[in-house]
Amino acid sequence: MKNLKLFLLLGFLPSIALGLQARDELPPGLEQAIRNPAIPMIVDATILKFTKEGHAEIKVNQVYKAPVDKNGAKVAPPTKVRGYAAVGKVVRVTPLSIITNRGETRFLFFLDGDLLYSTYNNRFQVRETKDGSLEVGTGFNGGGGPWKPLEDIVKLIPRK
Repeated sequence: MKNLKLFLLLGFLPSIALGLQARDELPPGLEQAIRNPAIPMIVDATILKFTKEGHAEIKVNQVYKAPVDKNGAKVAPPTKVRGYAAVGKVVRVTPLSIITNRGETRFLFFLDGDLLYSTYNNRFQVRETKDGSLEVGTGFNGGGGPWKPLEDIVKLIPRK
């Protein structure tokens, strides 16, 4: 009888875990996330290379949103993006090289200084279409489709 109870309990644990996991919602896709007025900087940038620490040296292609300094001048974008910070007792930075897929080099980055704005919805892949225009992956964290024209997406950035 004990074995039967143990067997039944162990048989239900995965279904309980799956049920809990199914309730976790994915963060919003790009079209909703880009409307967040708290994002300090939004840039289209290309990763040139990774440092030994896994941080990305970038070339900024276009600045779509930039914070201003105390004199009202726009703050220049960083030349390196380290990754995202997990805040706890100790701030730990997850290097950008760990969270990007091999071969993906151009992104719409949401930045807070030289860090990604948050752990979710902070980088969306940008690619060139056959006609030369740019499109961006709008799914969770830019994980591909649906792809939409970049020019349409940047129109959603809130203006002051």
